[in-house]
Amino acid sequence: MTEMTRPRAHALIDRLSRLLREEIAAIGKGELARVEQLFPRKQELLAEIEAAFADPELLLGGEDPAAAKLRESLSELRELIHGDLALLRRMTEATGAVAKEIDRIRERQSLRGVYGKDGTKSTQCVTQTQRFDQSV
Repeated sequence: MTEMTRPRAHALIDRLSRLLREEIAAIGKGELARVEQLFPRKQELLAEIEAAFADPELLLGGEDPAAAKLRESLSELRELIHGDLALLRRMTEATGAVAKEIDRIRERQSLRGVYGKDGTKSTQCVTQTQRFDQSV
């Protein structure tokens, strides 16, 4: 592989930043299929960046403007990654909560919700008691 230069490293960071922004937008729109499509490319870019910055001192060391710009770009990328990760975690939690609720409803609506293992009618109420505010 050729030597990593600051301009090439900066281009890698820009490509991953654009991809993360696209993924964040897809999550916001609920386009989960698009998130899934972007995942392999995101992995590739993350691996390339990891390899490029294996020895970070070569690219980030020094006080010249190019190194400072690269450090700033990495900082912005880190913020994007954290934001993307937070959204993905919330999406995963929400999906898990929906799946649990669907399972609970299916259980309640099935015969297992009405009858016990021995075939007798369950004493447990299948539906929740409705409460009405009668203070009006």
